[in-house]
Amino acid sequence: MAASVSISHTDIRLLRIFDTVVECGGFAAAQVELNVGQSTISSHMAALESRLGVRLCERGRGGFRLTEQGRNVHNAAKRLFREIESFRADVEGTRGRLAGELYIGTVDSVITNPDFSLSTALRRFKERGGDVRIHLSVGRPAEIERAVVDGSLHVGIGAYTRQIAGMVHIPLLTERQCLYCGPGHPLFGMRQSRTRFDKGGPWEYVRRAYVPDLDIPDAAWLKATAVAENMEAIAFLVLSGRFLGFLPEHYAAKWASAGALQAVKPETMHYQSHIELLVRSSAQSLCVRLFVEDLLAAFRCNTANDNPADWKVASLVSGSKP
Repeated sequence: MAASVSISHTDIRLLRIFDTVVECGGFAAAQVELNVGQSTISSHMAALESRLGVRLCERGRGGFRLTEQGRNVHNAAKRLFREIESFRADVEGTRGRLAGELYIGTVDSVITNPDFSLSTALRRFKERGGDVRIHLSVGRPAEIERAVVDGSLHVGIGAYTRQIAGMVHIPLLTERQCLYCGPGHPLFGMRQSRTRFDKGGPWEYVRRAYVPDLDIPDAAWLKATAVAENMEAIAFLVLSGRFLGFLPEHYAAKWASAGALQAVKPETMHYQSHIELLVRSSAQSLCVRLFVEDLLAAFRCNTANDNPADWKVASLVSGSKP
């Protein structure tokens, strides 16, 4: 029977090198990040494979590729790094010192929304002092959701379409999404009327990959001939004059005021997008709890009401067990 694997400081160092190689996509790209040559990286990987007793990756003329065992080890290493960082943050917290890593994810194109108070929350959190490194990323709601579930992100901000066990959702704000057209489109520059809209369709439009058509008003008069993952991609397509597309009013405002975009039947062709905070309901480090507290305060959210989800967040923020 093979001996069980114990983890030493050297093993953790090798796992971090392995993680860097994976994130960079190979030995060559990892040279700059690690500031060592390929031969040194290769030696480290050979040592780690020997230590663990598994083949982690294939490397050669065919390029870099993780084995199935390599993927499993990489995922386990990521979890290990998060636990080590959480331990460090908790120990620093017992000493009254704010420290650790804080991973935040948010959807794109919200910076033009005057009610989106993430910058205020970040300022409040930094004013607490301490030694916290903040990692802020922008992604699609599904990406953010997966990252919060697997622990890659501590906090996710976006519009989600489902509730997941072990997760807490709390509303932050709503955005009004309107249908727009650009110069050259048959509806651009003309007075909008339902008759013209209905008889001219179905109109080609940009479907947002993560928004169900059921949420779109008058979807029968729209034909999805393009798909986009983010607001900027939608804006490019709408500005071409060949597609209709839904955009947040605040995001489209700069083009609309310049006469480059026009809302199509805004009285009916709109819907509300609900932006929520997503966080795990399990115990969190002190820096995560305090950031959630600052985020909710910045968005002026009341966590002390009768909503069970809000009660869980209030408990998480206070550090008590929900």
